[in-house]
Amino acid sequence: MYLSLKRYSLLTIGCLLYSIYAAVLLQPNDIGTGGLLGISLILNKLFGFKIGLSTLLINIPLFILGFKLLGKNFAIKSGIIVFLSSTLIDIIPTIFDVTPLKDKLTAAIFCGVVSGAAMSFIFMGGGSTGGLDISGKIIRKITPNFPLSNILLCQDIFIYIIVGITLGLEYVMYAIIMSFIRSKTIETVQKTFSASKQCMIICDDPKPIIKAISQKLGRGVTILDAVGGYSDNSKKFIYVVVQTNELSSLKSIVSSIDTKAFITISEVEHIHGNFKEHSLSV
Repeated sequence: MYLSLKRYSLLTIGCLLYSIYAAVLLQPNDIGTGGLLGISLILNKLFGFKIGLSTLLINIPLFILGFKLLGKNFAIKSGIIVFLSSTLIDIIPTIFDVTPLKDKLTAAIFCGVVSGAAMSFIFMGGGSTGGLDISGKIIRKITPNFPLSNILLCQDIFIYIIVGITLGLEYVMYAIIMSFIRSKTIETVQKTFSASKQCMIICDDPKPIIKAISQKLGRGVTILDAVGGYSDNSKKFIYVVVQTNELSSLKSIVSSIDTKAFITISEVEHIHGNFKEHSLSV
């Protein structure tokens, strides 16, 4: 129940941020973007079509594909997000007086930050902003070692070519700046909430530490024999992989049991095998 509430809260916040990004920052400042939103911007500039409505209509065939490949739950959540965000994108300019910023570079930077945060929250909630985000999720499912932020960036390049041809090079230049910052924002959010860490614990008696890690964190460990280089005493080497949100608990467990235990912590790039996500993942 708590996890579901947390996910839907993330989806709601992400949807609002995404709508603000498109309606308040992107369109008024004449900045291009990738994905289907970029195509909708082109249709708006050339033919006057509403951006939200165009985005909604173009998404329909992709949602059919996403429904088959990514599951019913993901497709339904994403469909609701696309419908709400598309509606808000067209409604916000009619309610609020949206004026462009005087500095397009500043606008591009904030577009990247806001859109990156929005997409991260939506992904952690188990949804998508639709369009090429769906294909990005599909590609990541097939090749999990390829970061999602890089997949989105590669897809954007194709759309940028179209934007450059139809709207001009300036649109693309600011769009590239925005996309780079968005990619870094997504990576930062992922590292903050769901990055994995490998921890090495050297101690004299590993049994109580292993028991506490299993009971309180639900993590398995690997034990190796070790010898102290200075003391020449036999010790045990505990290896465990946890997520960022579990680090403080792990440190508390070890320090409460063995104050002399030695702990090292380092980043983990990729994990294969039986490792469960204990936090919401991008």
